[in-house]
Amino acid sequence: MDNNIKEIIRKSYNNNANLRSSIIPDWKKKEVNKFLSHINDSKMNLLDLGAGSGTFAEYFTKKGLDVYCIDISKSMIDICLSKNLKGEVMDFYNLDFETEQFNLVWSMNTLLHVPKRDIHIVLGEVQKVLKKNGIFYLGLYGGVSTEGIYEEDIYEPKRFFAFYLKDELLDIVNNHFKIIECGEITLDGDRNFLSMILTSK
Repeated sequence: MDNNIKEIIRKSYNNNANLRSSIIPDWKKKEVNKFLSHINDSKMNLLDLGAGSGTFAEYFTKKGLDVYCIDISKSMIDICLSKNLKGEVMDFYNLDFETEQFNLVWSMNTLLHVPKRDIHIVLGEVQKVLKKNGIFYLGLYGGVSTEGIYEEDIYEPKRFFAFYLKDELLDIVNNHFKIIECGEITLDGDRNFLSMILTSK
């Protein structure tokens, strides 16, 4: 794992917490509702992996889910706590939870900060904390296969991003989870959004 990249991400979100939006765009709401359509019991617990400012966590809490937020950025977790959400600063390379603790795991545009050579580490951690027959939502910008520091990033320090082609990501994910549903959304610009509903093997 690359500690330098993790430190860049930590500093970048700590420094730019005020830039994070609290509005869920319509296309992301459709993704949220697609995920919720696979849930039979609103009393389940959910781990928000890389929760940011807690926008999705708030939405899930209002739906009755028991949500726990983690993020590498203390500024992000401070915002979550200010919204009366539960959470703590945690590195998702090492999820400090009991085995099979969560019914649900949500991750939208967080694992794109993980170098491709290390993605299996994080997926293995999710696999460990997800209950049998639990549901894992994984969403990432993709449509191209690249990774590195995004030089046009408005955040400072500039963030690291890893983008995947659909088949590339499917090959990786299939080593850890059963694939229930997989989709690709065309967005503006040269990237798409890859969306997966997964369950424990």
